[in-house]
Amino acid sequence: MAGIGELEQTQQGQPDGSVRASVMAEARSIAGQPPKPALRSLVCPYCGIITPDSGRCSGCQGRFDPLSRQATQNQMGAWSIRDDRQPFRPGCTYQTIVRLIEQQKITQDTVLRGPSTRQFWTLARHTPGVSQLLGVCHSCQHEVKPDAFSCPSCHAAFTIERDRQHLGLGPSRPLPGQGLPEVLALQAEPAHQSSQSGQLGKAGVQSVAVASEVPAGEPISDRISSGAGNKQAIEAAQLARRWKAAWASERRRAWIAIGVSLVIVVAALGYAVLAGIEQSGL
Repeated sequence: MAGIGELEQTQQGQPDGSVRASVMAEARSIAGQPPKPALRSLVCPYCGIITPDSGRCSGCQGRFDPLSRQATQNQMGAWSIRDDRQPFRPGCTYQTIVRLIEQQKITQDTVLRGPSTRQFWTLARHTPGVSQLLGVCHSCQHEVKPDAFSCPSCHAAFTIERDRQHLGLGPSRPLPGQGLPEVLALQAEPAHQSSQSGQLGKAGVQSVAVASEVPAGEPISDRISSGAGNKQAIEAAQLARRWKAAWASERRRAWIAIGVSLVIVVAALGYAVLAGIEQSGL
């Protein structure tokens, strides 16, 4: 009771605001500071960093609302521009490449990749379908007009794959020691080429061609020992056998049809000859 009386005397001698402040200060000293809600973290769908869910990425400043996601999705494509400041941003469409060239944000020395480079990094002036927009031919570096269809010097075509779903990757081939002999034989060089280069040169060319299909940084031994590659080689061999059997069957049917047709033609000619003889006798 004495404590209540002392509090009442204190309240009578102080303004209401100071009394409330003193009471809140005493309450905080007992209970501690009120908890502050912490924002949950998420993975930015654009650059992949862990960022607070504040509606916008703290790294690339991309917005997380549905309209922003759809706008970014509409601009995604099979072309990538190398940028150390934003190394994990998604690829863009060919139309975006054209627009960036018009804005002079892509120059001849810009490093990019796309369907025409088989997704290997290269300079823009060496990229088919892009170099002519920068005023040079990708093959001979001759000066060309941006709207040219082909190079007037080397006659290289400037066509480009505009499908945003088409990556332009090279074909998947079994590595040496990975596939069956039947599959490797289908991919061997023609006989006239092997006679010129010899067996050693043939093996070297095949090794270089196969090694060029291995992604950078991936050991060849890992690809050779891969069980998935062996399975693909077996399936390819089985498919080749089925195609060969189907082709032989169709060839037999074609010869049978030709034979029947010849018989019908001969019978028709014989009937016509007999009919002519009868009419002449009458």
